[in-house]
Amino acid sequence: MMGFRQKQAHPGEISIGDHPTLTADYFELARFWVSPTKMRSYVMTGFEEQWEPELLGSLLVESLYTAAAAYAARREISKEDALQRLWQGLDDERARLASEPLEENY
Repeated sequence: MMGFRQKQAHPGEISIGDHPTLTADYFELARFWVSPTKMRSYVMTGFEEQWEPELLGSLLVESLYTAAAAYAARREISKEDALQRLWQGLDDERARLASEPLEENY
């Protein structure tokens, strides 16, 4: 009988470990990867048949608030300032992508 090897985690992966609230009815919706040396990003989404686009939009906003709190807790910056910088990054990227033909963005 052939065994299956579990794929090792990526060195930059955020470990969720044994998170007790992530029961079997949860699913992963997206992953974001960034290479600061290559200035490139990679985004993957999954299970599109299980969610509507508005859900991802809602989660992205929630992610910004969570990230602002985490960033402020580790740096000398307020949550409000961190959130403002995150919104600015979102606005800047939307403007950049809007200036390019859609097919070149993805």
